Amino acid sequence: MVVKTITDIQLASWHVYESYTGPLGAQTLTNILGSHYGPGIESSENNGWGQWHRADSEGIGMDRTVATGTGFVGQYPSAVQSLYESTRTTPDDLLLFFHHVPYSYVLRSGKTVIQHIYDSHYEGAEQAEEFVRQWKSLRSLVDNDRYTFWSKRVSLSSSDRAEIRTLSWVSPFALRS
Repeated sequence: MVVKTITDIQLASWHVYESYTGPLGAQTLTNILGSHYGPGIESSENNGWGQWHRADSEGIGMDRTVATGTGFVGQYPSAVQSLYESTRTTPDDLLLFFHHVPYSYVLRSGKTVIQHIYDSHYEGAEQAEEFVRQWKSLRSLVDNDRYTFWSKRVSLSSSDRAEIRTLSWVSPFALRS
């Protein structure tokens, strides 16, 4: 039961983490100079590397196209370039990695970008809380030192998820022009 539970958590955790920290390819909306769990949008924009999500009052996403952006898409073979150069052909899960789009941009799901961000933050945080419940179910099956060590990490990431889920960090950032 221990191996299965931990394996299940590990196999699902990246997708869940991405859903509440960097949906649609926005990458880490977390404090990349710290724990990588709690919100810290400014750390991923103003860190000297300058490559992340470019959220402003108009929209979100990094324009990496050859036509109007950084040209990053140009490094790929022509078939791949043509896929990522246009918002019409870029898969939604990578949209904000390759394009800066308005918050009102409609995804293939029918949701707007901003609605997807809100929904994925809540859904991801809820899914991550399930990981906490699964870990706690192992209490009697894991040695005390290991259980205590990982419980502290789970508690830290849980409080960071709660802060991310409030989305209080979105408004001031998205209102910048």
